[in-house]
Amino acid sequence: MNGIFRYDGPIVTFFMKLGDMIILHLLWLLCCIPVVTIGPSTVAAHYVALKLVRDEGRSVPHMFFKSFQQNLRQGIPMGLIALAVGGMLGLDLYLCVFKMEGSNLFKLVMTAALVFLTILYLITMLYVWAVMARFENTIRRTFLNAFLLALSNWGATSTMLLLDILICGAAFLSVVFLPQAAIVFAFFGVPLLFVVNAFKLRPVLDQCQEAARGQE
Repeated sequence: MNGIFRYDGPIVTFFMKLGDMIILHLLWLLCCIPVVTIGPSTVAAHYVALKLVRDEGRSVPHMFFKSFQQNLRQGIPMGLIALAVGGMLGLDLYLCVFKMEGSNLFKLVMTAALVFLTILYLITMLYVWAVMARFENTIRRTFLNAFLLALSNWGATSTMLLLDILICGAAFLSVVFLPQAAIVFAFFGVPLLFVVNAFKLRPVLDQCQEAARGQE
């Protein structure tokens, strides 16, 4: 019984992980406030999440700000591009579904095309920040590599997409129907998605890194 409550015991380790996620959430929110820094902040959060799932690295703030600083210059334009593309897709979907006039067939085709493009965008976003956190590359190449990884690892991609949808759905339903449960998402927020995804992303990125070393 005493072993359970040891410093390295399962209960203490569990609560330390929860504390790390709360800190990560606060740091991510803080560094997203200027909006233009959403990109480097998200890269840094993924960097920390990838470390947390393997119990690597030092303190969360140290790892976060190290990655944030390293990816600031490239992360800013990447974040703005991601926001712009996501915003345009969201607006187009809204206009197509709720405002478009014309034949039902044309509306259906346009909606299906936009949904397809949105799915491609979302699966790319699942990988792009983790890829940037792990590898140095140009912005164009980072987006392309993330897209190719999403398609070539469809099992991991579909699992992450499904889990993220379930988590976001649970967050929305808790806010609407059970506000008391919403405190969980208030504490852990978006980085909860990053940590959950990291369990699938880490093996994929490790495999890519080993392949890159083999080509050297």
